Amino acid sequence: MISSLSTVTTEEAAAYMREAFDDEIAAAHQLACDRNRLDGDAAVPDDAEVHHALFMLRRVTGGSAPSFDGFRAELRQRAKALKEIFKADERVAA
Repeated sequence: MISSLSTVTTEEAAAYMREAFDDEIAAAHQLACDRNRLDGDAAVPDDAEVHHALFMLRRVTGGSAPSFDGFRAELRQRAKALKEIFKADERVAA
């Protein structure tokens, strides 16, 4: 877990990426959850909070700043893929 709301160390970023199996969005989501907990809020982070966490991860690892539109497009693409997986599972179970 991070120790500051405003910064992420290189070691912390690497740990989040390792835990997320190098999935930036999953790492950013967990970072956003931890930032909320550190701030005393147990709420699930919204897209803006996850995007900000992704920005923090990329800043510390030397990556380019993510666009919010690109981030949202990636989330929609992932949601669509999950729906297809669940549809396939329902067909198999039937």
